[in-house]
Formats: sequence, structure tokens, C-alpha cells
Amino acid sequence: MRSASSGATGGVEPVPDSQRMPRLTLRLPGTWIQLDPHRPDVTAGRIRSFVDLVIGRADQLAYARREMRTALEMVMDQAPTTSALESTFVCHQLAPGTATPVAVSIFSPAQFHMSPAIGNQPATVIEAFLATLDVLGDGSDWLRIGCVDGEAVRRWCVTESVVADGTEDLAVRTFVAHYWRTVPSSKRVALVTVTSPLADIPRTLLRLADAIVGGSRFVAA
Repeated sequence: MRSASSGATGGVEPVPDSQRMPRLTLRLPGTWIQLDPHRPDVTAGRIRSFVDLVIGRADQLAYARREMRTALEMVMDQAPTTSALESTFVCHQLAPGTATPVAVSIFSPAQFHMSPAIGNQPATVIEAFLATLDVLGDGSDWLRIGCVDGEAVRRWCVTESVVADGTEDLAVRTFVAHYWRTVPSSKRVALVTVTSPLADIPRTLLRLADAIVGGSRFVAA
């Protein structure tokens, strides 16, 4: 997973390589599409190809293709600038012939870094992060897990929302897992979110999400 390079724009100097946050790479089983908000033209082409693959090219499916393209484009367009969305990965299938709708998003918010006094060992950074969440009243239900080159804390839930479908309101359940993950040799944490409409199998999704985040690693930007 690599970002497009760019030079200085206007009077803004590019960030030196030594100061750039490393990029988180994921080992994803099956077939996925990567949506990168920093490469809109490439992402638009990938969305078109992905929709054709999932839905097919039959004329009678034109409406379904348009709706899926719109939904995927909204993932990019509606991400707040402050969230620092790096990439979203959308799964086509984990095994041949088995459609598996799962999305994994990576965020690198620059404001989330711990006090300079704590050092940069993963365990220390995670402990300081959890202490901060406690102060903010959001410290419950987080579970620590190990990663290839650090640590993470994870919390998950199944949400339910109501979607209007003509004259009938439909209840839509969604599996959501959030992971705050340490960045090696730093006091920063990155956020990984895993979502899926397959809310009836949350434990299976949780095992998949834990494996994806636990096996992830950072590489130089």
C-alpha cells in the first residue's frame, strides 16, 4: 500500500521523509479493492471495475451498479478532513464464490500522540492512551491485543439503524470494530475500523478483524 508522491504546493514545503508517518500495510485474504482519497482518479477507476465485477455488466443491472458506485464514492467524499483517512479496503470475496462484504479503513490523525514523557514503547503508549480514554469517560470495554510490530486496543459492537425503503422502514444491523494501534518508535496511534453488514456472525468477523490488525505492519512512507 503506497501513497502517490507530490511536490510542494504554493508556499507549503513537503514534509521531510524523516517526519512522515509510516504507512500501515495489511495482509488481506481473498480479493479486495483499495480506495485511496489521495488518488481520486485511480480510485474512481477501481470503483467502476469493482462494481462491474460484483454486479455484472447486464443492462438490467444498471441501476444496481449506479447505486453501488454512489455508495463507494460516498465513503471517500464524506470522510472528514480531520479524520485523516489514509485508505479504505473493500472485500469482494474471502474465498472463490463466497461474497463477503467487509470494509477496512485506516486513519492517521496527527493529533493523537502521547506525552513526550512516556517514551515510545508500545505497551507504555497503549497504557497512556487507555488512561486518556478513562479521563474522557470512554475507557470501558477496550481489549488489548498484540500486533506484529506493536500493540493495539480493540472495541466492537453491532449497531442498528433504520433505512426507509419506499413505504417500509427497514432495520439494518452492522458489525463495527475499532482498533487503536501503536506506530513503531513513536508516541502516536493509528485507527483501523472494520465494518460489515454480516452482523449475524459477529464472532467470525471479530476473528477476521483481529487477524488483519494483528498481522499488519508499518513501512516507511
